[in-house]
Parts: sequence; C-alpha cells; structure tokens
Amino acid sequence: MPNGNAQQEFYSRLLQELYYSLPEGCRVDATTTDTVTILCYDIVQGDTVPLIYRWDEDRVLEHIGYRLLQRDNITSNEVIVRFIERELLEMLLSSDINQTLITCRENGLSVFLNNVPVKQSFLQDKRLLLNLIKNNIGIAINYDGKSYDVKLFCTKGRELSFHFKPDSELLTGMDKKERDIRLATQLKNHKAELDRIVAPDYGYLQLLRDTVYVDKGSSFMIPQINNDLFYVKADSAYNLALDKSLIAESFANALLVPVRNNYKIRIIHRMYGKQVETYMVNSRDFDDYFQRDYDRYFGIESLEKEKLTGTLILNDRNANCIHLAFVSISLNDLVNGGTMEMQLYSNIPQYNIKTLFGK
Repeated sequence: MPNGNAQQEFYSRLLQELYYSLPEGCRVDATTTDTVTILCYDIVQGDTVPLIYRWDEDRVLEHIGYRLLQRDNITSNEVIVRFIERELLEMLLSSDINQTLITCRENGLSVFLNNVPVKQSFLQDKRLLLNLIKNNIGIAINYDGKSYDVKLFCTKGRELSFHFKPDSELLTGMDKKERDIRLATQLKNHKAELDRIVAPDYGYLQLLRDTVYVDKGSSFMIPQINNDLFYVKADSAYNLALDKSLIAESFANALLVPVRNNYKIRIIHRMYGKQVETYMVNSRDFDDYFQRDYDRYFGIESLEKEKLTGTLILNDRNANCIHLAFVSISLNDLVNGGTMEMQLYSNIPQYNIKTLFGK
C-alpha cells in the first residue's frame, strides 16, 4: 500500500497521483468521518470546484472526485458515481488533454456532449467543462448487461454522456494487485454495525418436502451453484434451516445469508503474484462486507460429516469479476457455530470464469 505521507495512505497509485496533482490547499488528510466535501478555488482559477473525499474504515483514502450531487440525492449506483466523479476531476486537472483522450480510448471509455464525441478544444477550456458540470441537475445510469451509459443532465437540455464496459480495473482505478490488497485489508478490519435479518416474502416460498420450504433464487453459470434459501415451518413461523437433519440446506444457508451462528472464518487468501495471506474474520462481518455490491451463490461439493465442502461465488454487480472461495467445515461446527476454512481467490475477470467449472 503506497504511502503518500504520514497522514495519508492509498490503495491505488492512480489515486495517489491524483491526490498530489491537486493544489496543496485542496488536499485533505484522513479525518474522523468517512466523507468530506470541500470547495477548491485553485483548480480552475477564479471559480470554485466542489471536491469529495472518502476514506474507508482503515482511514485509507479510496476516493477523490468532482462532487456531482449531494449524497442524499444519489439513489443510483455509488460505485459508478464515484468513477464518473474521479474521471471529471482528472479532466479538470489534466495538462495534456490529448493524452487524456488517448487514455480514454485505450480504456474503452467514450465521452459525448449531446450525443457527439467531445472535442479536444472543449476539454482544454476547463471553464467550459466546469460550467457544464456545475449546472448538473441529475444523473441517469443505464446498464444493459454489456456496457454502461451514464448521462449527466445539465441546463439548457445539454447532456454529458459516458459509455464504458463494466471493467473492474477501469471502475476502481486499481490493478489486480491493488484490488487484492484492498480486499484483504478491508476484510480484516470490517465490522458490521447491525445484524442483518433476512425476511423472505413468504408468499414466494415453495414446499420442498414435509415442513421444509425453499426460497428459489437464481443460479450462476450452472444450476448446482445458486442462491436458494431453505426454511423450516414450525406452527406459523418460518425459520432458516440450521440443523443436523438438514445438512445440505443448512450448509447453503450459512454461506449465503447471516444465520443465528457467528462463525469464525479462517481465510487463506491467494492474491496476485502468488502472494498468500492468512487471517481470521467473523461471518457476520464477512456477510455485511459483501452485502451491498455482490450477489452470492453457493454449490455443495461433498457432505461428509467431518468435512462439508462447497464453492462460494461472490459476483460483483458492477463489474465483470468474481471472488471465488472453496469452503469447508465440520457438521458439528456448522450447527454449533465453530470455525470454517476458506481458500479465497479474488478479483477473477469474467472471461476466466467458465474455466472454473470444467469444460
């Protein structure tokens, strides 16, 4: 993790360079709050530029950008909003617009003004760009499964649009090594604020057998890896299955949602460059960390009482990549809340996923 100075740390070299390209009076070091917004007078002379900073739980700076809207007004995808904010700030700070446009093309990022590709002359006049985005009145994010189309609505009916593919390196501004380090650091330190209770729509539960019901989910690549949840009906109440008599159902539940047990998870994290790091986390903290931006899928490999094994897929909703985990636990630890073992392979690109399931 590169160190900027004694006060500020970064996961990404790109973000570190962006931070130090800001005028010194606009730099904000780590604070006690996770998000800070300021007005900077030195980026475009004679005008104010609203900046947003965000730190993670470890006080590592993970975002700088041109603040588009008050956060209370953003109901769209926060990951995509941050990406656009960072790109806009890079454009305002760039001293080589020609290189900026080349980099955009290389990254598969296209920028349009009223559906016409932006010209170099427009981006070189920072005041034209600033006046356009300062009057932004809203944002629309569309995703068709293959690419994003993000529109900024400005005054006089003008639209600034961004088209790009869901590439994790592009969206985060980090290479795989940096993303792996960030994931390990954040997983080790993340703490869930509240226990999340999964409350299904009981009207959609399907009777599986006897008093066992299933909340049918979706599958990932193959039917055996899915996010079906299982419930047991007692009187008029439905409870997540977690019992020795329902081994498969209980195992799946424990890997997909928070259950009554808070397990210890021993993670052997295999990262970029054959680096391996081992650390312990609680399952509630693990569940909470991945709750917001990931879809989870699980498939059972074997159900021997001394060693239940399965495959957990954590699919990034914003980018074409997954985290893959091979999980094992004894039946006794599963039911009573012991320790599970996890071999974690992180940030696997979507185009490599099919090879994981055989040919």
